[in-house]
Amino acid sequence: MPAARGWIVAGAALLSICAPPVAMADQDDVLAWSQTAARGLFQLCLSDAPDAARVAEHGEVWGWPRFMGYLEHPDGYKREAGGESRRTFQDEKLSAYVEANIQSGEVTSAAPAQVQYFRCNMASDQAVDAFLVGYFTELYGAPVTTTDGTTVWLDGAAKGADPLDDDAAMKAVVSAGAGARGTRVELSRDRGVDRAKLITFHDGPPG
Repeated sequence: MPAARGWIVAGAALLSICAPPVAMADQDDVLAWSQTAARGLFQLCLSDAPDAARVAEHGEVWGWPRFMGYLEHPDGYKREAGGESRRTFQDEKLSAYVEANIQSGEVTSAAPAQVQYFRCNMASDQAVDAFLVGYFTELYGAPVTTTDGTTVWLDGAAKGADPLDDDAAMKAVVSAGAGARGTRVELSRDRGVDRAKLITFHDGPPG
């Protein structure tokens, strides 16, 4: 998605969740708010990828609370930018949240190849994944697998990789050589929380 177009679309989506909640909200209003927030997050991420710092900066412009640093240090990855933020909806007894986790950096386990990564993860206590299926299908076509409550898309050099192996997309990008890019998206539900995970790999130096 071109950056300018992404900003327009993301802005429209996020402005709608910045508006005051309607009076006497019902469960449909809460779900609609959560769907809009979740989609808006990925529109921001894809507009500013692969720089997590820019996602955080622009997310705060559109109403996300400050992205705070966190202590996660995933094995085989060197995080160079990132943070967490959470938007909440509250109307009397009804509430919802959408949580964002973003990061970017280097895949150290891919050495000697110089592979960069960008990650954008979402968690919501509302059932938003069915809505996101349509969004990611628009971007990447039909999912490559839907099994055991998990839906996966693969794009670019990651196509053909094992969809259920978290490292397979990265290995496929390395195998494709310098300049290759690949993306993996996974939707799942665990203990009442819908999760969406997007990660993109690029075989090449930063930038």
